[in-house]
Amino acid sequence: MTRLLLFLLISIIPFGGFCQDLDYSLDGRELDENDSLYLTAIDKFTIGIDSFYNKYGDKDFKDVLYIRYNDYLSSLPDSINGYKIIFLGLANRKKHFKINKNKLMFIEISPLSIENDKFKITLTPYHAELKKRKHLHLGLSDWTTIYFKYVNGRMIYESTKNGGI
Repeated sequence: MTRLLLFLLISIIPFGGFCQDLDYSLDGRELDENDSLYLTAIDKFTIGIDSFYNKYGDKDFKDVLYIRYNDYLSSLPDSINGYKIIFLGLANRKKHFKINKNKLMFIEISPLSIENDKFKITLTPYHAELKKRKHLHLGLSDWTTIYFKYVNGRMIYESTKNGGI
């Protein structure tokens, strides 16, 4: 039912209304609608690193965010709020784990979805460890969900909620 509602909502809404009011540009071109929402989500996540993750958890993000590569994230900038963005895929995973002594914080970003009439993007940081024979072990303890609401033809940031086990 929610997929049908999401499909109808997206097919009816003009895509020009999704752009956010952020000053980021990508090589001189404007952000598209989805890039803008993911950029906002990562921006809010980085703001929460010091106030939530570093304060209440044992996360160590340093100055780099290792994000699982997905096509819907490919147009994001190289850095946000002083954090360098590195997309990890099968091609470069071994290299970056080696640099970090086979342990790093690995972030999974969910696709845009709808929940209770709100749009959301969830960012889930994992304690990742690459063991012998290329086995990747992920430890989950918490996540951050960024909510957006649809107001006057635009997607507007509404709130950030942190959760954990």
